[in-house]
Amino acid sequence: MKKDVTHTVLFDTLLSGEIGDMYYDLHNDFKCIRITYSLMAKKLELRFTNDDDRIVITFVDARLGSCSINPTQPGSILTLFYRSHFEMNNNHHEMTSKGEYYYQLEFLEEAKLEVFARQVVMDMTPLNS
Repeated sequence: MKKDVTHTVLFDTLLSGEIGDMYYDLHNDFKCIRITYSLMAKKLELRFTNDDDRIVITFVDARLGSCSINPTQPGSILTLFYRSHFEMNNNHHEMTSKGEYYYQLEFLEEAKLEVFARQVVMDMTPLNS
């Protein structure tokens, strides 16, 4: 099941909610097992798993605003995930002139990602599929 979270209300958490009829809680029930970024494809993917399910968060037409990750910490716990505004020319903006929105993610281990993307999709599937 997929859910487009691109236009989520500013500062509303994306850590928990529903994808289709399935409830998810990325902070308490899932661990991040992989983060991949392709400059050529302009795509960032974060993979989360628990005992039963997989959630892939895909940032489309993405570019990193900042990235601070400790690669020695496998199975990271996500603590913050929301759409935010950014500052440019001493003003706060929700969207860039290229139609990109700004998202902030933080992990328990003090890892942080700031991402600009045109679209963000969450896809939840059973692990055995």
